[in-house]
Amino acid sequence: MTTNDYSTQISEADMRLTPAAQAKFTEILKEADAEAAGIRVFVSGGGCGGMTYGMTYADAAADKAFDSVLEGQGFKIFVDPIALNFLQGCEVDFKNSNFVFNNVFKAVGGSGTCGGCGGGGF
Repeated sequence: MTTNDYSTQISEADMRLTPAAQAKFTEILKEADAEAAGIRVFVSGGGCGGMTYGMTYADAAADKAFDSVLEGQGFKIFVDPIALNFLQGCEVDFKNSNFVFNNVFKAVGGSGTCGGCGGGGF
């Protein structure tokens, strides 16, 4: 597979962001250093609690040749293909000072919460 064979756009079928999540991503990026090109969503290995979902700043438009991007008003979300596979069909929301991943890849389990950033502290 070459980079030309791989879709680099994240569709709503892949991952949907609620208006609250979109607003929080925009707010976070406005407060970020100039080097932050967006936010990377990642998935870490599971365990008895299932997969762990997290976020960090992305310092380049595409850290990897196969990253997919979800771009909105004031934000960009970067996801590598393996993480996107585990996020397939999820909805990212922002509730009670936390990002919440709803409908995450059910075959591997997962709590559906992101505690890595504390709602904007990254």
